[in-house]
Order: sequence, then structure tokens, then C-alpha cells
Amino acid sequence: MQRAFGRVETYTARFVRQEVVEGELRPREEALLKWQRPGRIYLRWLSGPHRGREIIYVPGREDGRMLVREPGFLTGLATFALVPDSPRVLRESRHPVTDVGLGRLIELIVANARRAAAAGELTLRDHGEAPGPAGPERRLEALLPRDPGRGYYSYRLELAVSVESSLPVRARVYDWDDRLVGDYAYLELRLNPPLGQRDFDPANPEYAFPAWTLRW
Repeated sequence: MQRAFGRVETYTARFVRQEVVEGELRPREEALLKWQRPGRIYLRWLSGPHRGREIIYVPGREDGRMLVREPGFLTGLATFALVPDSPRVLRESRHPVTDVGLGRLIELIVANARRAAAAGELTLRDHGEAPGPAGPERRLEALLPRDPGRGYYSYRLELAVSVESSLPVRARVYDWDDRLVGDYAYLELRLNPPLGQRDFDPANPEYAFPAWTLRW
């Protein structure tokens, strides 16, 4: 996966997630995702309670803040500049926006798997190939010690890896009680499309970021 992602400079996808946050199941969300090295992110919500929301994050810009455009009469009057891990953000998601994307997912998988394998604590199950939305997928399952004190990300992970691209296209995360707490998918994945600076510019006329910015 790391080698395959090393050949990716840009990608777009329909990012789908559903999470348990603070013990409550959040609504399913879908967003258009654009990504460019070294970590530029654009998101536009396509469904769910935040349909129309837009986010831009560019490393080194806006003092490390992300720009957020919220739909609605009053909230739509300004662009909000927020730190990615602000309490307001983490009330709605298990992760900051900087964790969105294939690169961070691969980092989490590899770091946990290597550590667990070195300690003799990794159980890996290969469930073989199965049809997926965009072609054949390899279905893998990883089990780690059922002890949050060990410091692993989760107890169990179900992973679907595209046979064609060798990249993860779906991840289902289970907590220490083996409850599903995160379901993430990258649908309609396009690798290395011609994205440019305009795609991560709030002034892009295809976007709806107000000129007035409030820093939170």
C-alpha cells in the first residue's frame, strides 16, 4: 500500500463515513474529496445534515487553520478559520480533517501492524477477493490485543484493498468491545487527475466561500 500510494500525487473520491462519536452514532455523510501532495484537502458535503459544507486545508496556510464554509442564512455569511482539531470539529468526528485521506489511513494501518507484528500481537486474516463497487477487492481483517492500555488504534479492522491499485478503499474500525465505531469508504477513486492551486483556493468561483473570514 505504501509503495502504491507513493506513486499518487493527486486523487479525487467520494468520501463516505459513519462514526460513533461520544457514544452516539452519527448520520452517514458523503463528501467530494480532492487531495494533493503534500496534504492539501478540499471537501464538499454531498449529503447528510451538513450538505453544502465546504472545507479547505492547505499545510502552511492560514496559520495551520482550515477554512470552513457552512450552509445556512446566518452561518453562510462568513468563512470560518478553525484549527483542525478544535473541540467544535471533534464533536462531530473521531478525527481532525488532517486525518482524512488515504495517506493517513495507510500510516495508521502500517504503524499499528508493524508494532503488533514485532510484539507477536497481530492476527491477520486474508478473506480473499470479492467484488467491490469499482472492481475486485482483497478483504483483510486485522486483530490486535483487546486491551486499550496497549496503545493501539483499535481492536479490530476490516479492510478492503483494490486489486487494481493496491490502495485501501474501505475501512471498518471496531473498538475494544468489538463494536463498529467507524466506517470509511473512498468511492469513485480517481488517481492523479490534473488538480492545481485553484482546486484549493477559496476564491475558486465554483466554490461558495464568503470573502469575510472569522478566526476561531
